[in-house]
Order: sequence, then C-alpha cells, then structure tokens
Amino acid sequence: MYTPSGKVNISLPCLGYQNISNALAATALAYSINIPLKEIQNGLSKTPTLSGRLESIKLSPNKILINDTYNSNVASMIAAIKILEKMPGYKILVVADMAELGKNSILYHRMIGNIANISKIDIIFSIGENSHEITKMSENGVHFLDKIKLNKKLKKIILKKETITVLIKGSRSTKMEKTVTYLIRECKKNDNID
Repeated sequence: MYTPSGKVNISLPCLGYQNISNALAATALAYSINIPLKEIQNGLSKTPTLSGRLESIKLSPNKILINDTYNSNVASMIAAIKILEKMPGYKILVVADMAELGKNSILYHRMIGNIANISKIDIIFSIGENSHEITKMSENGVHFLDKIKLNKKLKKIILKKETITVLIKGSRSTKMEKTVTYLIRECKKNDNID
C-alpha cells in the first residue's frame, strides 16, 4: 500500500476481493487519525475471520475446504464462485438453496447456474429444491436428494484427489455447516489433517 508517508505490504488473512475495499476503508480511517503505517499493517494482518464466512480450512497441505455456510444470497454466491475459480487443484462448488429470494427465486438460482457453468470449476454439487436449478443449468452439475449421499461423495473425492478445493455454500436454513463438520471429522480419521 502506498501512502504519502511511505509504503507497506499488506496481507489479509481472509478470502475475497470484497475484503480489500473493507481494508482500504479501515486504512483510510486509521491513516486520517495518524495511526502509523506499521500499526495499520499489523492490525490488518490480524483481522479476525468469522466462522462460516469464506473460512478457509486446511484439510491437508493440498486440500482446502472453504466454509461459506453462514448465509447465501445472489451477490455472495457470485463472489464465492469467483474466489473458488482462483483456488488450486480440482475445484468443487457445493451449493444449497439461497433462501428468502421471493417470487424470483428460481430465476436467481438459474442465473447462478449460468455463472457457475462458465466458471473454471470442475464440478458443481447441489442439494435442495431451488439449488437443483443451479446444477440443471450447469454442464458439470450433479444434484443430490439427500445430504448423506452428498457427504459420502465429497469425502470420496477429497480423499482421492491430490490437490483440491471444496467450497460449501448455502443459506442458514440449509444447515450446510453439518457437511463441513462431517468432512473435517472424516478427513481427520483418514490422517489427512496435519
């Protein structure tokens, strides 16, 4: 970051381009009240991450699980897809329904399906009535009717792939954090966590 007082390298501990604008706003405020650049740099590097909000969980050195299960809407779904595209290895997007979208819910889910379809994501798994629209629009989409089958399929792929990133996203009502907990537990059992 370049300022009239000098420059410092900034490293944020959280995923997502939206966090850059948040960091810039915090920096501008801190700078305006004469906080030294080194303190700003230190503060930004220690920004707390919130559980379930683009939370990066290392299952092993080359296996990443992104827990984005806190909530879901159209904008956050698009942001999550863009983040996953840039992650290493085989990429899996796991989507559950986006709730509270009103009468246009199907349309919004189809729109996300179109965006996911042209992304650089290897496979898209969906679970839920509306999220089925996402995988219907995707050439590489698979819909699951039950979470147990989804969880087992994810575990099998995670254990098989050498380098993989899995992003799990859904509204609170879909309880996708249970899938995150299951995958962490199962990977521990298979000695895949450092």
